[in-house]
Amino acid sequence: MVDAKKLESIISQISGVTAARVVPDGDNLREIHVIADSAKNPKQIVRDVETAILASTGLRIDRKIISVAQMTGEVQSKLAYAVKSLRTEDLGKNLRVIVNIEHGDEEFEGVAEGPKTSIQKLKTAANAVINALDEFSDSIYSVDDVRIITLAGKEFLLCHITKVDGNLETSLIGSAELNRDSLLAAANAALEVLVRFQ
Repeated sequence: MVDAKKLESIISQISGVTAARVVPDGDNLREIHVIADSAKNPKQIVRDVETAILASTGLRIDRKIISVAQMTGEVQSKLAYAVKSLRTEDLGKNLRVIVNIEHGDEEFEGVAEGPKTSIQKLKTAANAVINALDEFSDSIYSVDDVRIITLAGKEFLLCHITKVDGNLETSLIGSAELNRDSLLAAANAALEVLVRFQ
């Protein structure tokens, strides 16, 4: 049986999505309706929905059942955060990642260190972004997992971050298309989470 509420929760965490409704059909899905802002191309939102559901549940869906309605209006200024630069320093067994985030005329630097394993390097890049923007939130953020998946012939990096507010823990997912630089993709995926949920 498809858990429509769980899928709606997953979809609602995607950057730019303001509401989602999943219509089940027994053990399958009949329709997925998404309301989003105008920051992304509708095709990108559809790909994000596919990616988030596949990564979170293992369920592959037909993109034809996804409909996207976009609301007009100005894109919120918080979406203007961007990774300006990312550099690394070799510390022997560990790697230091230094990330600079720009937002208008402001710039913020974050640094993180971690083991030089393939997954831990990606987590370290994500943690550097969290450290760069830590002063803007009283919440605690933890990078719990990073995965690379293939969808529609392209690779995407997904970053799972737990946000802690008091005794409340929330699971958040950020994504970025994986091009040549996997560390940069991890940083962008983490930034997507922080910009949307800080």
